[in-house]
Amino acid sequence: MQTKVKSLFISLAAQLGLFKRDSQRLSAIPLGERLKVALAGFIALFVVTFACLQFADATSTVVLLASMGASSVLLFGLPNSPLAKPWSFVGGHLISATVGLICSHIFTDLALMAAVTIGLVLFVMYIFECMHPPGGATALVPVIAASDSVLGYDFLLYPVALSVFVMLAVSMLLNKVLLKRGLQKPTKKFDPVHLHHDQSPLKRLGLQPEDLLNALNSFDTVVDISEQDLERLYHQAQLNAYQRKSGEIRCVDIMSRDLITVTPDTAVASAWQLLRKHKISMLPVTDSNSQLLGVVATVDFLKNLKVPHYWGLLRHLNNLLLKNRHNKHYKRSVEDIMATNLTVVHENDHIAALIPILSDQGLHHIPVLNGQQKLVGIITQSDLIAALFSNQLANT
Repeated sequence: MQTKVKSLFISLAAQLGLFKRDSQRLSAIPLGERLKVALAGFIALFVVTFACLQFADATSTVVLLASMGASSVLLFGLPNSPLAKPWSFVGGHLISATVGLICSHIFTDLALMAAVTIGLVLFVMYIFECMHPPGGATALVPVIAASDSVLGYDFLLYPVALSVFVMLAVSMLLNKVLLKRGLQKPTKKFDPVHLHHDQSPLKRLGLQPEDLLNALNSFDTVVDISEQDLERLYHQAQLNAYQRKSGEIRCVDIMSRDLITVTPDTAVASAWQLLRKHKISMLPVTDSNSQLLGVVATVDFLKNLKVPHYWGLLRHLNNLLLKNRHNKHYKRSVEDIMATNLTVVHENDHIAALIPILSDQGLHHIPVLNGQQKLVGIITQSDLIAALFSNQLANT
């Protein structure tokens, strides 16, 4: 009996999102995220309803609320769905409303009017690639209203266009500020780090984007996942499979521990001398408690300079090497040039997490932090290559 009660409690806690399930079910979404989604839906519907009541008549606004409520479920609850993309939302409502309004002016029989409207809406959504289910409800608003009086074409502006664009603006703002989601960026055709048209190292072997596209095109219908999400899903599955096969090799096992660090007030010339002396290209910047504040790399000495030619570059480097105390660059501190937007890993992370960072992001060194967020090591590309090679030898 006690076991059953415990099992029931665990199942109920999982359904409430009190802990994360390893599942793609909706109950796998954490409780905090669910509450934020619910709050976003509340704010969006309140703002849309309030705005429409100020500019449109109450009757048409109330009827259209059902469509906006259904859209909010997609926009906030399933934001990665192709059905929830901005164009799907905007086109799905505006085009559907136009079709429904035209049909309400042409036909008089309600059954025929509704059937033709939905048939045309589905067909037009395919043509304009704006499939959005709540748009079907929007299309039927003028059809239902036609039983009393035919709506005028101003219905497309007030309340349809007003509701759509207010909802779009509010949803984009809430997704960015409250839910911390950005618009999905399209897949880049070239390497943004090195500015060439080769694919990134992780994408040069194995499954290619064309393979995914061909697989998607083999279906007679549209799969409810974007090509970008499917590609990310595949690469994450690859990393998970590698982690399972390679065993428990953690960042702490391969990192360098004897670190050369500087403080924010270290002189730029002194930092440059440390880089030369130890034949390294990056120095972590820490405080007295080993908290990582930033990093200073070789490129940071040059990126803010205005050197019109090669000799100007040599002159600047010479000033650093000779410690010219009258040179303005020598008087600067590391804090003035260090990078603070950092990519880091934690000591207990599996080395599989390093692969996309060091191969595709153009990074050569990654700081390693412990549970107290203190700097405990550095991992370089050479460290990772050596670990992968050693692991391959061990498994042969």
